[in-house]
Amino acid sequence: MPSTSGPGLKVLIEEARRQHDDTRPELLRLLVGSYFAVERHSAAEQSRFATLARRLIDDIDLDAALPIVRDIAPRPDLPPSLALHLARGPIQLAEPVLRLAVVLDDIALKSLSNTSPAHLAAIAARREVSPGLAKQIAASVHETREAASATPPEVEPVAEAIEPEPIEIDPPSVELKPANIKPDYLAASPEDRAAIIMRLVTLTPLPLSERVQAPDAAFTDDLLEAAKAGSPEVVATLLEEALGVTRENAARIVADESGQAFAVAARALGLSFAILSRVLFRLHPVAGRSAADMTRLADMFDQLPNASAQHLVASWRGAKRVVKERPSEDAPSMRSFNQPRLAPQVEEKTENRQQN
Repeated sequence: MPSTSGPGLKVLIEEARRQHDDTRPELLRLLVGSYFAVERHSAAEQSRFATLARRLIDDIDLDAALPIVRDIAPRPDLPPSLALHLARGPIQLAEPVLRLAVVLDDIALKSLSNTSPAHLAAIAARREVSPGLAKQIAASVHETREAASATPPEVEPVAEAIEPEPIEIDPPSVELKPANIKPDYLAASPEDRAAIIMRLVTLTPLPLSERVQAPDAAFTDDLLEAAKAGSPEVVATLLEEALGVTRENAARIVADESGQAFAVAARALGLSFAILSRVLFRLHPVAGRSAADMTRLADMFDQLPNASAQHLVASWRGAKRVVKERPSEDAPSMRSFNQPRLAPQVEEKTENRQQN
């Protein structure tokens, strides 16, 4: 790693000063580039980089620091001390670190979840979390909602001589609990879909018997061939068999021009975004060729946890359930309950022997 002190650092400062008035953003970019250009770092190099980067990030504007923080957040060689410092800071910089940083373990994430509701929401948007952390996130969300609903509104004191006028109070709106999610995701607006995803984060993962299993390589080939041929009916049939959903919902998933429903199905099936984009490019050319739409869809796909996708797919099945039955030859033969067993037929020779 190039030295971060001495003549080398002075050269970087002078070069950045000649190009820009405020040299700190450019100096931060040069520092980050020189650090991550080397694969391995010693403990002293990590500490020195974390100290310099922390000072520069704290001094420059959030708009200038945000792109750099987004780039370094998912890197596995990011110093944990720098990741903790950014995660405890403003939510604009903490959100990508809490959502993407792999150097933050469960202990650090549990302590950071109590920082603010926004920090908790960012941790809940992580792609993969451990069962213990998921339970704590769900408990924290419920506690926050109960505290908000239990706080009584402030009422101004009224003189005793003045009789208060009757006030018509509207019935309180009942908030849907995460365990009873009834809104139709396929017919919801983008804002409602995001709210549904946030509610699904608080649920415990589905049992293994109800989860969608990863398909084989032949399924991906058939899916791409059907999309290339422009056959949405064949694509819907493949999704119906792989996801176990109803035929109507499989057709609605394919007909969704935004691609979000298909992104949920792809996340549950374990397909990559490259496969998803190729299928959408064939099924919906307008959405598939729009860079803005595909960028938003990629962000939604990256932020969608697999557990939430499994819950959505389970809700699309309706009354249909995939039951794995054993073959008839493997099933044990059992007589009906509370019916007498037929007496065995005894041969004549056996009877004669018993008489003798």
